[in-house]
Amino acid sequence: MKDMGNGNLNSDIHGNNHDWFWNIIAESDKNREKLGAILSTFKRDEIAKFQEQLVDASIEIQDEPFLEFMEESEDDVEDIANWVVSNGKDYYNHIMEHLSEIPNSVNHLLIRYYMG
Repeated sequence: MKDMGNGNLNSDIHGNNHDWFWNIIAESDKNREKLGAILSTFKRDEIAKFQEQLVDASIEIQDEPFLEFMEESEDDVEDIANWVVSNGKDYYNHIMEHLSEIPNSVNHLLIRYYMG
């Protein structure tokens, strides 16, 4: 298992330390192929823990007071929240402190992401 900069991932994954999750996001460098390659080396419980942390981080910004700044649909809100998380810990924390700076939409960004 690759060391993600905060000790061995295997030892961190079962603790309360969330830095390993953000280290994986940083290592993937906003590239889904890199993230897939990283996750492909994980055991099933590690993937489940990563998914749990992703959902936990994302869900934090899928409710009030963030909703007043985002598009209305549930899918759009989830896309925006996941996009914020995928941009890393610093950006996520910035948005948590500056609610009004959350993107209203990421549709144009997702098209670029999926089309290359």
